[in-house]
Amino acid sequence: MGIAPFEIRRGEPGCRRNQLIDPRPGVVRADVEDDFHHFWVEIEHDGARVLDLRTGAERWPWTTCPTAGLYLAERMRGAPLAGLAQVDSALSHCTHQHDLALLAAAHADDREPTLYSTFCSDRMEPTRVAELHRNGEAELLWELCGSDIVSPGIGHGLSLRQLKQWEAPLTPYQRETARVLRRTIFISGGRFFDYGGTVTADKVRQSVGACYTFQPERAAGAALTMDRHDFSNGGVPLRGRIENVAAARA
Repeated sequence: MGIAPFEIRRGEPGCRRNQLIDPRPGVVRADVEDDFHHFWVEIEHDGARVLDLRTGAERWPWTTCPTAGLYLAERMRGAPLAGLAQVDSALSHCTHQHDLALLAAAHADDREPTLYSTFCSDRMEPTRVAELHRNGEAELLWELCGSDIVSPGIGHGLSLRQLKQWEAPLTPYQRETARVLRRTIFISGGRFFDYGGTVTADKVRQSVGACYTFQPERAAGAALTMDRHDFSNGGVPLRGRIENVAAARA
């Protein structure tokens, strides 16, 4: 199945996020773009261990975000592909670049690219809608009341904030898609945040310790960039990258 730029619910206000994993012999790259972020992580490997890890930051919410990639590379070089999640807590890293590294490692042996396209609506009543498509095919749809999944299927009646407590019986693929969609849901809250008086990250008290930027030793020096995109009325996150990878695979 090929990949192509894919729009979800054009015109409906909400957060849209694309993650593209492109595996090739000995190297795998994963990219992400959404309203607030645009990063990539590339892993060079021997099939078992990380030989090298490179990162790139195209767009970011805080001025400290790009340097998080250097720290990620330092910590993960030499680690086993299957054990990257155990190297560090994700909270000590840029969570988005950390997610990309884990996705890249999980798909390092794949033969074809994987495109995860996700969406979380701004609408809250009667429920909020979130969905995930893999290579253009619908795979997961959740209706949410707060953080609780109220739709039938995976996670029904459970809280996204407790995913680690109930994901064990899921298949590896189900766990991956649940985590990917949950991240989109959680970052979608940024669409409602009032950044007017938020000059540096230490002013966001509720997020202290939540990631690389929000660690206490660095938050006061992290300035807000306000470089935000809204894809609600057209445009596809990662469009150029998706088209390039699709053309190279044709």
